[in-house]
Amino acid sequence: MLECLQGCFLMNVENGFHTMRDFHIHGKKILVRCDFNSPIGPKGEVLEFMRIKVYKPTFDMLRFADKVVVMSHQGRKGRDDCVSLKNHAKILDQTIEQEVIFVDDTIGKKAMKAIDDLKQGQVLVLENTRFLDEEEVNALPEEHAESELVKKLAPKFDLFINDAFSVCHRSQPSVVGFPMVLPSCVGQVVEKEMEAMHYAIQKGRRPSIYLIGGNKFTEVIRVMEAMLKSNRISKVLLGGGAAQVFLYIRGMGSKKGLSVVSEKGTKLEELLERARRLDARFRERIETPIDLAISYGGRHEVQVTSPMLEEYDIMDIGEKTIQVYSYEIRRARAVMSKGPMGKYEDPPFLKGTVKLLNAMEDAPRAYTLIGGGHMGNIAFDLGTGVDHISTAGGAVLAFMSGDQLPGINVLVESAKKFGAEKKGALNIDEDED
Repeated sequence: MLECLQGCFLMNVENGFHTMRDFHIHGKKILVRCDFNSPIGPKGEVLEFMRIKVYKPTFDMLRFADKVVVMSHQGRKGRDDCVSLKNHAKILDQTIEQEVIFVDDTIGKKAMKAIDDLKQGQVLVLENTRFLDEEEVNALPEEHAESELVKKLAPKFDLFINDAFSVCHRSQPSVVGFPMVLPSCVGQVVEKEMEAMHYAIQKGRRPSIYLIGGNKFTEVIRVMEAMLKSNRISKVLLGGGAAQVFLYIRGMGSKKGLSVVSEKGTKLEELLERARRLDARFRERIETPIDLAISYGGRHEVQVTSPMLEEYDIMDIGEKTIQVYSYEIRRARAVMSKGPMGKYEDPPFLKGTVKLLNAMEDAPRAYTLIGGGHMGNIAFDLGTGVDHISTAGGAVLAFMSGDQLPGINVLVESAKKFGAEKKGALNIDEDED
């Protein structure tokens, strides 16, 4: 499946969906779907800036547009992190050259007036799209083209730019509705994301390593199945919840902490059975920790067979495991990483994650990619010198699993329907620099 996906990606870049270089930006009214979704503090403050600061190249290319309006989401309705984008807009204002204006409305009269009043050289950020009930609905693009969001906003714009790769695996109105009714293209962030992932999994990069941590095992097992069966990776190095699962099915470790890997709608026994089948076929390519860290008078490291693991939660991988994994990473030609190795929020247990990020930075021959989420934020904050830090989490996993990306597929259809002004169109007029 990944073989097909890789070929489809090349076709899309060359002949399928459009990029910003296919349109004259000067004088256009442009709607941009970004993803500013970030960790949020108790007062609604943005705790991590990576997902906002990465958009500077996109807005640099839009500086001569007539109007630039931004949509984004934050959190999910009903959760504490579903907050206003007011603070996100302030960070964007500190990041780009244009003046950033925020309006606490998305499709109402205040939003419409703010769009109409917007001046050239300004960027307007609309309120959180997740405040709209219809944004939570997954449906066909044709249905979303009839959503209130699309019907209210689309008539005011000449071009739609999808620069939110992290939601391209979702079929929601702000992602798939606008390409049905407007000329559309990918932005700088999405283009770079897809190029990076293709480059990381291309043939000939052996040995290739997938470093997997975090606790979202339901997503992880799908990626492991796809990548191992397609022979796209030489070896998987496990930490976090995935390590606990495979240690357990190999007769080591405890079942005590496995509840963290079973997400809503999934059964732990079904996940364990899938892991057993994968382990039976690919055991020599799935590496589990040798030792682990627990909280016992501070950071305390034990062997994976220690009876203490029946009583204490696993907090990180241990020093011996760090050494083995670092060796594998430094000799690799490609390294992909998803999820921290342990409870990174607690400083003593950030060690495994940081040490392996250092190994990725030091890998002399490897193309190194971090698949978004907490691992990406940690690497960004540390200034880790890897080749690419993704802004996405679920979309990267979907891509690596060979799943369809509705947000990309609809851009291909939009390109067929609307075309572009001309291939290789200039983004800005040279004499205006």
